[in-house]
Amino acid sequence: MHFTIPVREYMSSPVRTLRASAPIEEADQVLHEHDLSAVGVVSPEGRLVGVLSRTDLLKSATYGHGRALTLPKATVADLMTPDPISVGVGVELRTAARTMRDARVHRVFVEDGDRLVGVLSTRDLMRTVVERGLSTPLGELAHGSLVSVKVDDPLALAADRLDRANKHGLVVVEDGWPVGIFDQRTALASRGLPPETRVDEVMSLRIATLPAHVPISRAAAQALALKVRRILVVQDRGTTGIVSGLDFARFVAH
Repeated sequence: MHFTIPVREYMSSPVRTLRASAPIEEADQVLHEHDLSAVGVVSPEGRLVGVLSRTDLLKSATYGHGRALTLPKATVADLMTPDPISVGVGVELRTAARTMRDARVHRVFVEDGDRLVGVLSTRDLMRTVVERGLSTPLGELAHGSLVSVKVDDPLALAADRLDRANKHGLVVVEDGWPVGIFDQRTALASRGLPPETRVDEVMSLRIATLPAHVPISRAAAQALALKVRRILVVQDRGTTGIVSGLDFARFVAH
């Protein structure tokens, strides 16, 4: 089970990047169109200088009085996180996973010397779990840190809860049962709507719910097929936990 293969075998390449001088609206468009949670930021010379995530965008967004969520007039350089975490192209998967786990990040950039050659995400780690056909029960990776909103809660409340909870996504429930996800992508995509808009009008229906006994290889395969970033662990019509990409990073890191 040791994940000793070098990251070059699983990284995504080439890396989608933005110039530090690009406007925030361009960054938002790139993240949305390519379904990315973050994008690398490069200098005019092509050197990696930062990373801009959906979290960065949402932290900068504001609700005006009775108005929709809006982004500031700013450049990528204004909002990016400088000095992004990177690893060498020959580093083992388990070492890269430890870096993600310890830094609590969902991706690390991969460099060959000073050259940016790829990015390794928690989704790539999930692929390694699928290929190994691992039978560890999903419930062993789960944690109970769930934050939810109701289907009839207003958009403004959901966006505020998403920010305050410091989560990438909230579970949308109806009569206690998960029916959707309100995540950062949804919040940004719906920012032109009135703040009183109901959550169920904008929530994502891409949701993976599985019982705790399912092998993690099968769970990871389903998450990859559905293009979801988290798996809800359910039992007796209730949600007992959640497994995120970082939980897979913790597993690979051992």
